[in-house]
Amino acid sequence: MGGYNVWQDLFDTYQSLPDWIKFAWLVVPPLFVLGLMALMMRFGIEHRRADSVLAGKLIYSIYRDGENGFRVVSPVSPVGDQPALLLLDPPDSIQAK
Repeated sequence: MGGYNVWQDLFDTYQSLPDWIKFAWLVVPPLFVLGLMALMMRFGIEHRRADSVLAGKLIYSIYRDGENGFRVVSPVSPVGDQPALLLLDPPDSIQAK
């Protein structure tokens, strides 16, 4: 058993494979690495974009209780006797009415 070589066995096995499997062995690993790099770069870009969009301050939180009711809670204290503004519709739809 001292004359056994793993690399020789691997190359002999590779030589006996059909051509389409040889092609897959050569093409799939680089494509996987390129796809993984593209996903990581896209995640980094989206992560930075999300951080810049959410740079403001949280004004309202919405909680759902056990009876499927919703509560809107504001951690910000009201200014004077006016509560903080809560827009239920986008500003464009308010002007269109």
